[in-house]
Amino acid sequence: MNKRHCIKYRTGETYFTHVIETLGRVSWTLLSDWLGKMAQLLEPLRILESNNSKCIIVMLNRPLNPDLKLIKFLWNKSVYKLSVDGGTNELYDHLSKNDESYLPDLISGDFDSMRPGVKEFFENKGVEIVSTPDQNYTDFTKALQLLAEKMKLLKMNASCVIVLGAFGGRLDQIFANIDTLFHFDFSIPIYLMSENNLAVLLKEGSYKISVKSSFREDWCGLVPMGEPCESVFTTGLKWNLNKQRLKFGELISTSNTYESDQTESVEIETDKPLLWTMGYSQF
Repeated sequence: MNKRHCIKYRTGETYFTHVIETLGRVSWTLLSDWLGKMAQLLEPLRILESNNSKCIIVMLNRPLNPDLKLIKFLWNKSVYKLSVDGGTNELYDHLSKNDESYLPDLISGDFDSMRPGVKEFFENKGVEIVSTPDQNYTDFTKALQLLAEKMKLLKMNASCVIVLGAFGGRLDQIFANIDTLFHFDFSIPIYLMSENNLAVLLKEGSYKISVKSSFREDWCGLVPMGEPCESVFTTGLKWNLNKQRLKFGELISTSNTYESDQTESVEIETDKPLLWTMGYSQF
């Protein structure tokens, strides 16, 4: 007797329904492999390896010292560098004033933090500087708006956007940085990175996250953002979720870890926005 199995999943904003017909019992191992191929692949730590991966850098207003080695490494792998307001002071103090190879492609912000002398320095070097005075949005949000336009105009070839300085400091600003991710749907992932923390917003859908890297730390987490996640399914974690509800006041997955040291990927299906966070070792 024929058995008809319908699998419905979401990719981006489009729904697809696949009908699989088999005679007798379905091979669920093959089915799982097939679904895994349809999931969006994320490789958050690949950019840290010595390969040909290219990125776009966005620097926020946080002390540069904790991530100085990381920034120097990523600078040479980036196709575009954007510095946001007060973050430009840090870039100037630690790098640009002594080495002109560290000039950003664009500086943006409402300029309530960048020192006048720093602004003049970069103006004299021919760096593009764009004022974004609208106080209804954060400087980070406005910077990504500009970046979206530049990516389309310049047809940038990059695998991801790396946002440096996203963590540490004021808690409300950290939440604002996460909120900014909800405003955009780039064709490449946006990773928040700072002080050995990495985060990426997973919108509704299926994901396969590569975690095979010499820079991987043991901890990871899944945090619902904005609203409860009614159904989250994972594989590859020590404490997996089996279509469970994640909600503040009930359950969130923090201080999780990987199934084993040999785990190469984590698969996640979520019906609502979910923040994936993981640690990376000191660069």
